[in-house]
Amino acid sequence: MAQIIIINSINNAAGKTLLTAHLAVMLASEYKTAVLDNAGENSALAMFIARRYNLNLSQKCNLPIPPYYSLQKEKFDTLKNTNDVLLLDSPDEKYFKHADILITPLYKEEGALSVSSPNSLYASLIWEAKKKRAAIGKNAFRWVVVPNDDYTDEQIEKISASAKTLGFQISSRLHRRNEYAAGLKNGITVLDKDLPELKTLFDLPDLYARRELKKLASFIWPAK
Repeated sequence: MAQIIIINSINNAAGKTLLTAHLAVMLASEYKTAVLDNAGENSALAMFIARRYNLNLSQKCNLPIPPYYSLQKEKFDTLKNTNDVLLLDSPDEKYFKHADILITPLYKEEGALSVSSPNSLYASLIWEAKKKRAAIGKNAFRWVVVPNDDYTDEQIEKISASAKTLGFQISSRLHRRNEYAAGLKNGITVLDKDLPELKTLFDLPDLYARRELKKLASFIWPAK
């Protein structure tokens, strides 16, 4: 049975797809991993995976590639039984109850408010999902909040105080680096630095980005 990782947020531009893609590449190097979203074959996530396939074919690379699927219940149920890890990018809240790990990237003030108040709509959705999961005899999922913005000390204090009440953990920030965005556009991420045929493509900023990403990934997935 697959471990289910859901990346979800109330924010646009919070880094959900970016984080999904990079985590999937990292996990696909060791686990049978698949990615799913609701956006279809023209989504940023689907195009990212397609570019990696093309690079492997045209450049004879050996990039780890998690297959992409459009999120449908029938497909989801099948994939749960045939993979080690499933990553769901921005699914409907009905999927929350299936999560083993729920990741919430935050952006702007509305992102901070969504997790700093127990009365927020988003917090209520998480609470309902935990109750549904308990009703089917499963342990509560692990909830990780990723504050991807220049939040003030006061905002971080409010988020930290709420973590104890709502039951989430706060990870390090994933900065808005050009290296991550470039990876989504061209299919080559900072995680691919160790491939001999690609080493010459990377410079110092890529190494800093890689270190930051690996730190975040090890917090989310300690086995990595």
